[in-house]
Amino acid sequence: MTTAPKKAVPKAGTARRDYDRRKKRAPIRKSGRPFWRQPLLLGVIVLLLGCGGGGGWWAWHEGWLVEAQNRIDAASRAVVGAITPFKLADVTVEGRDYVERSAILAALNVSRGDSLLGIDLQASRRRLEAIDWVEWATVERRLPDTLYVTLKERRAVAIWQNGNEYTLIDKNGRTVRASRMPPGAESLLLLGGPGAPEHVGDLLLLLTYEPAVSRQLRAAVWVGQRRWNLVLNNGVEIWLPEEDAVAALQQLAKLDGQHKLLSREFGVVDLRLPDKLYLRKRNTGEPTPGPA
Repeated sequence: MTTAPKKAVPKAGTARRDYDRRKKRAPIRKSGRPFWRQPLLLGVIVLLLGCGGGGGWWAWHEGWLVEAQNRIDAASRAVVGAITPFKLADVTVEGRDYVERSAILAALNVSRGDSLLGIDLQASRRRLEAIDWVEWATVERRLPDTLYVTLKERRAVAIWQNGNEYTLIDKNGRTVRASRMPPGAESLLLLGGPGAPEHVGDLLLLLTYEPAVSRQLRAAVWVGQRRWNLVLNNGVEIWLPEEDAVAALQQLAKLDGQHKLLSREFGVVDLRLPDKLYLRKRNTGEPTPGPA
Protein backbone atom coordinates (compact mmCIF):
# COMPACT_ATOMS: atom_id res chain seq x y z
CA MET A 1 0.00 0.00 0.00
CA THR A 2 1.35 3.18 -1.17
CA THR A 3 0.68 6.37 0.65
CA ALA A 4 0.66 9.77 -0.98
CA PRO A 5 3.51 12.00 -0.01
CA LYS A 6 2.70 14.74 2.32
CA LYS A 7 2.87 18.28 1.01
CA ALA A 8 5.50 20.42 2.51
CA VAL A 9 4.08 23.11 4.67
CA PRO A 10 6.06 26.38 4.37
CA LYS A 11 7.43 27.65 7.48
CA ALA A 12 6.18 30.86 8.89
CA GLY A 13 7.62 33.90 7.17
CA THR A 14 8.62 32.05 3.94
CA ALA A 15 5.68 33.40 1.85
CA ARG A 16 6.56 36.93 2.80
CA ARG A 17 10.15 36.52 1.65
CA ASP A 18 9.06 35.01 -1.72
CA TYR A 19 6.73 37.94 -2.36
CA ASP A 20 9.52 40.40 -1.63
CA ARG A 21 11.86 38.62 -4.09
CA ARG A 22 9.23 38.68 -6.93
CA LYS A 23 8.63 42.34 -6.29
CA LYS A 24 12.32 43.09 -6.67
CA ARG A 25 12.51 41.18 -10.00
CA ALA A 26 9.54 43.10 -11.50
CA PRO A 27 10.28 45.59 -14.35
CA ILE A 28 11.54 48.86 -13.14
CA ARG A 29 9.25 51.74 -14.18
CA LYS A 30 10.71 55.23 -14.66
CA SER A 31 9.16 57.94 -12.70
CA GLY A 32 9.08 61.65 -13.27
CA ARG A 33 8.60 63.73 -16.46
CA PRO A 34 10.22 62.97 -19.90
CA PHE A 35 13.36 64.92 -20.61
CA TRP A 36 11.57 67.14 -23.12
CA ARG A 37 9.14 68.11 -20.38
CA GLN A 38 11.90 69.19 -18.04
CA PRO A 39 11.76 73.00 -17.74
CA LEU A 40 15.53 73.42 -17.51
CA LEU A 41 16.32 71.29 -20.57
CA LEU A 42 13.51 72.87 -22.54
CA GLY A 43 14.85 76.32 -21.80
CA VAL A 44 18.34 75.34 -22.96
CA ILE A 45 16.98 73.93 -26.24
CA VAL A 46 14.92 77.02 -26.96
CA LEU A 47 17.92 79.22 -26.23
CA LEU A 48 20.15 77.24 -28.60
CA LEU A 49 17.55 77.25 -31.35
CA GLY A 50 16.98 80.95 -30.93
CA CYS A 51 20.68 81.70 -31.13
CA GLY A 52 21.09 79.41 -34.09
CA GLY A 53 18.12 80.94 -35.93
CA GLY A 54 19.24 84.47 -35.22
CA GLY A 55 22.78 83.66 -36.26
CA GLY A 56 21.53 82.01 -39.45
CA TRP A 57 19.41 85.04 -40.33
CA TRP A 58 22.33 87.35 -39.67
CA ALA A 59 24.65 85.25 -41.82
CA TRP A 60 22.12 85.24 -44.66
CA HIS A 61 21.55 88.97 -44.26
CA GLU A 62 25.27 89.59 -44.48
CA GLY A 63 25.53 87.43 -47.62
CA TRP A 64 27.77 84.81 -46.04
CA LEU A 65 25.46 81.89 -46.76
CA VAL A 66 24.91 82.99 -50.35
CA GLU A 67 28.64 83.25 -50.94
CA ALA A 68 29.21 79.89 -49.28
CA GLN A 69 26.53 78.28 -51.44
CA ASN A 70 28.10 79.76 -54.59
CA ARG A 71 31.46 78.34 -53.61
CA ILE A 72 29.96 74.93 -52.90
CA ASP A 73 28.20 74.94 -56.27
CA ALA A 74 31.40 75.92 -58.05
CA ALA A 75 33.34 73.21 -56.26
CA SER A 76 30.66 70.66 -57.11
CA ARG A 77 30.80 71.58 -60.77
CA ALA A 78 34.57 71.33 -60.71
CA VAL A 79 34.46 67.87 -59.15
CA VAL A 80 31.81 66.63 -61.56
CA GLY A 81 33.70 68.17 -64.47
CA ALA A 82 36.87 66.42 -63.40
CA ILE A 83 35.33 62.96 -63.37
CA THR A 84 32.83 63.17 -66.24
CA PRO A 85 33.84 62.13 -69.76
CA PHE A 86 31.33 64.57 -71.33
CA LYS A 87 32.56 68.15 -71.09
CA LEU A 88 30.99 71.12 -72.85
CA ALA A 89 33.00 72.28 -75.83
CA ASP A 90 30.43 73.97 -78.09
CA VAL A 91 27.04 75.72 -77.99
CA THR A 92 25.04 75.56 -81.22
CA VAL A 93 22.04 77.88 -81.70
CA GLU A 94 19.43 77.41 -84.40
CA GLY A 95 16.77 79.99 -85.32
CA ARG A 96 18.54 83.12 -84.11
CA ASP A 97 17.90 86.24 -86.19
CA TYR A 98 17.37 89.06 -83.70
CA VAL A 99 18.55 87.97 -80.25
CA GLU A 100 22.18 88.74 -79.51
CA ARG A 101 24.52 85.84 -78.85
CA SER A 102 25.65 87.38 -75.57
CA ALA A 103 22.06 87.32 -74.26
CA ILE A 104 21.77 83.63 -75.10
CA LEU A 105 25.03 82.71 -73.40
CA ALA A 106 24.07 84.73 -70.33
CA ALA A 107 20.75 82.87 -70.11
CA LEU A 108 22.42 79.46 -70.48
CA ASN A 109 25.00 80.36 -67.80
CA VAL A 110 27.51 77.74 -68.95
CA SER A 111 31.23 77.72 -69.60
CA ARG A 112 33.54 75.62 -71.72
CA GLY A 113 34.59 72.55 -69.77
CA ASP A 114 31.38 72.30 -67.69
CA SER A 115 29.88 68.86 -67.26
CA LEU A 116 27.37 68.35 -70.07
CA LEU A 117 25.38 66.00 -67.85
CA GLY A 118 25.27 68.52 -65.01
CA ILE A 119 23.47 71.25 -67.00
CA ASP A 120 19.86 71.82 -65.94
CA LEU A 121 18.10 71.83 -69.33
CA GLN A 122 14.70 72.96 -68.04
CA ALA A 123 16.13 75.88 -66.08
CA SER A 124 18.15 76.91 -69.13
CA ARG A 125 15.02 76.79 -71.30
CA ARG A 126 13.07 78.96 -68.85
CA ARG A 127 15.81 81.57 -68.79
CA LEU A 128 15.93 81.67 -72.59
CA GLU A 129 12.18 82.15 -72.82
CA ALA A 130 12.46 85.06 -70.41
CA ILE A 131 14.28 87.00 -73.16
CA ASP A 132 11.72 89.41 -74.63
CA TRP A 133 12.18 88.41 -78.26
CA VAL A 134 12.09 84.62 -77.67
CA GLU A 135 8.68 82.99 -78.11
CA TRP A 136 9.85 79.48 -77.11
CA ALA A 137 13.09 77.54 -76.83
CA THR A 138 14.44 74.01 -76.50
CA VAL A 139 17.78 72.94 -75.04
CA GLU A 140 19.30 69.51 -75.76
CA ARG A 141 22.51 67.64 -75.02
CA ARG A 142 24.33 66.36 -78.08
CA LEU A 143 26.94 63.96 -76.80
CA PRO A 144 29.83 64.02 -76.43
CA ASP A 145 30.38 67.78 -76.05
CA THR A 146 27.62 70.01 -77.52
CA LEU A 147 24.68 71.94 -76.10
CA TYR A 148 22.09 72.41 -78.87
CA VAL A 149 19.63 75.31 -78.61
CA THR A 150 16.61 75.88 -80.85
CA LEU A 151 14.85 79.25 -80.74
CA LYS A 152 11.51 80.41 -82.09
CA GLU A 153 11.73 84.16 -82.18
CA ARG A 154 8.85 86.54 -82.49
CA ARG A 155 8.51 88.01 -85.97
CA ALA A 156 9.19 91.67 -86.63
CA VAL A 157 6.38 93.55 -88.35
CA ALA A 158 7.86 97.04 -88.22
CA ILE A 159 10.93 99.13 -87.48
CA TRP A 160 10.52 102.02 -85.08
CA GLN A 161 12.66 105.10 -85.68
CA ASN A 162 13.22 106.99 -82.47
CA GLY A 163 15.66 109.79 -83.24
CA ASN A 164 18.72 108.12 -84.73
CA GLU A 165 17.89 104.73 -83.21
CA TYR A 166 16.05 101.97 -85.05
CA THR A 167 14.26 99.24 -83.11
CA LEU A 168 12.44 96.14 -84.33
CA ILE A 169 8.79 95.76 -83.27
CA ASP A 170 6.64 92.62 -83.16
CA LYS A 171 2.85 92.53 -83.53
CA ASN A 172 2.36 92.88 -79.76
CA GLY A 173 4.52 95.99 -79.53
CA ARG A 174 7.58 94.28 -78.02
CA THR A 175 10.82 95.96 -78.97
CA VAL A 176 14.32 94.63 -79.48
CA ARG A 177 17.56 96.25 -80.59
CA ALA A 178 18.74 93.72 -83.12
CA SER A 179 22.42 92.87 -83.47
CA ARG A 180 21.80 92.82 -87.22
CA MET A 181 18.88 93.50 -89.51
CA PRO A 182 17.10 90.28 -90.49
CA PRO A 183 16.53 89.28 -94.13
CA GLY A 184 13.70 91.33 -95.61
CA ALA A 185 13.97 94.10 -93.01
CA GLU A 186 13.94 96.73 -95.74
CA SER A 187 10.35 95.77 -96.54
CA LEU A 188 9.12 96.20 -92.96
CA LEU A 189 6.79 99.04 -92.07
CA LEU A 190 8.60 102.09 -90.70
CA LEU A 191 7.06 103.59 -87.55
CA GLY A 192 7.63 107.04 -86.10
CA GLY A 193 6.48 109.05 -83.13
CA PRO A 194 6.73 108.52 -79.36
CA GLY A 195 4.59 105.59 -78.21
CA ALA A 196 4.15 104.11 -81.68
CA PRO A 197 5.17 100.53 -80.72
CA GLU A 198 2.40 100.27 -78.11
CA HIS A 199 -0.23 100.98 -80.80
CA VAL A 200 1.12 98.93 -83.69
CA GLY A 201 -1.44 96.18 -83.06
CA ASP A 202 -4.31 98.64 -83.53
CA LEU A 203 -2.67 99.95 -86.71
CA LEU A 204 -2.34 96.46 -88.20
CA LEU A 205 -5.99 95.77 -87.42
CA LEU A 206 -6.99 99.07 -89.03
CA LEU A 207 -5.10 98.23 -92.22
CA THR A 208 -6.92 94.91 -92.61
CA TYR A 209 -10.07 96.86 -93.49
CA GLU A 210 -8.41 98.36 -96.57
CA PRO A 211 -5.77 96.01 -98.05
CA ALA A 212 -5.33 98.30 -101.07
CA VAL A 213 -4.00 101.07 -98.81
CA SER A 214 -1.97 98.57 -96.79
CA ARG A 215 -0.12 97.38 -99.90
CA GLN A 216 0.96 100.95 -100.68
CA LEU A 217 1.96 101.84 -97.11
CA ARG A 218 5.59 102.73 -96.44
CA ALA A 219 5.46 104.39 -93.00
CA ALA A 220 3.11 105.38 -90.20
CA VAL A 221 3.60 108.15 -87.64
CA TRP A 222 1.84 108.16 -84.27
CA VAL A 223 0.87 111.81 -83.71
CA GLY A 224 0.17 113.42 -80.35
CA GLN A 225 -0.40 110.06 -78.64
CA ARG A 226 -3.83 109.90 -80.27
CA ARG A 227 -3.90 109.27 -84.05
CA TRP A 228 -1.96 108.06 -87.13
CA ASN A 229 -0.53 109.72 -90.22
CA LEU A 230 0.04 107.18 -93.01
CA VAL A 231 2.74 107.69 -95.65
CA LEU A 232 2.39 105.82 -98.96
CA ASN A 233 5.16 104.67 -101.28
CA ASN A 234 4.53 107.62 -103.62
CA GLY A 235 4.90 110.10 -100.75
CA VAL A 236 1.21 110.88 -100.24
CA GLU A 237 0.29 111.41 -96.57
CA ILE A 238 -3.07 110.35 -95.17
CA TRP A 239 -3.98 112.13 -91.95
CA LEU A 240 -6.42 109.91 -90.08
CA PRO A 241 -8.80 111.16 -87.36
CA GLU A 242 -8.53 110.26 -83.71
CA GLU A 243 -12.00 108.70 -83.69
CA ASP A 244 -13.49 106.23 -86.18
CA ALA A 245 -10.37 105.89 -88.31
CA VAL A 246 -11.82 102.78 -89.98
CA ALA A 247 -14.76 104.72 -91.47
CA ALA A 248 -12.42 107.49 -92.64
CA LEU A 249 -10.12 105.01 -94.36
CA GLN A 250 -13.03 103.25 -96.04
CA GLN A 251 -14.37 106.59 -97.30
CA LEU A 252 -10.94 107.43 -98.68
CA ALA A 253 -10.75 104.11 -100.53
CA LYS A 254 -14.13 104.79 -102.08
CA LEU A 255 -13.14 108.30 -103.22
CA ASP A 256 -9.82 107.06 -104.53
CA GLY A 257 -11.65 104.52 -106.67
CA GLN A 258 -13.76 107.33 -108.13
CA HIS A 259 -11.25 110.19 -108.38
CA LYS A 260 -7.75 108.61 -108.10
CA LEU A 261 -6.86 110.89 -105.19
CA LEU A 262 -3.84 108.91 -104.11
CA SER A 263 -2.18 108.93 -107.51
CA ARG A 264 -2.60 112.60 -108.43
CA GLU A 265 -0.75 115.77 -107.47
CA PHE A 266 -1.96 115.85 -103.88
CA GLY A 267 0.63 115.44 -101.14
CA VAL A 268 -1.73 115.34 -98.14
CA VAL A 269 -5.19 113.87 -97.74
CA ASP A 270 -6.59 115.28 -94.49
CA LEU A 271 -9.36 113.13 -92.96
CA ARG A 272 -9.25 114.51 -89.44
CA LEU A 273 -12.73 116.09 -89.62
CA PRO A 274 -15.58 113.60 -89.89
CA ASP A 275 -17.64 115.57 -92.43
CA LYS A 276 -14.89 117.24 -94.48
CA LEU A 277 -12.00 116.20 -96.68
CA TYR A 278 -9.03 118.49 -97.35
CA LEU A 279 -6.46 117.89 -100.06
CA ARG A 280 -3.09 119.62 -100.03
CA LYS A 281 -1.10 119.84 -103.22
CA ARG A 282 2.53 118.81 -103.20
CA ASN A 283 5.04 121.48 -102.17
CA THR A 284 2.29 123.95 -101.19
CA GLY A 285 0.86 124.88 -97.83
CA GLU A 286 -2.63 125.70 -99.00
CA PRO A 287 -5.32 123.08 -98.28
CA THR A 288 -7.94 122.48 -100.98
CA PRO A 289 -11.41 121.18 -100.15
CA GLY A 290 -11.88 117.78 -101.75
CA PRO A 291 -14.93 115.96 -102.99
CA ALA A 292 -17.40 115.09 -100.27
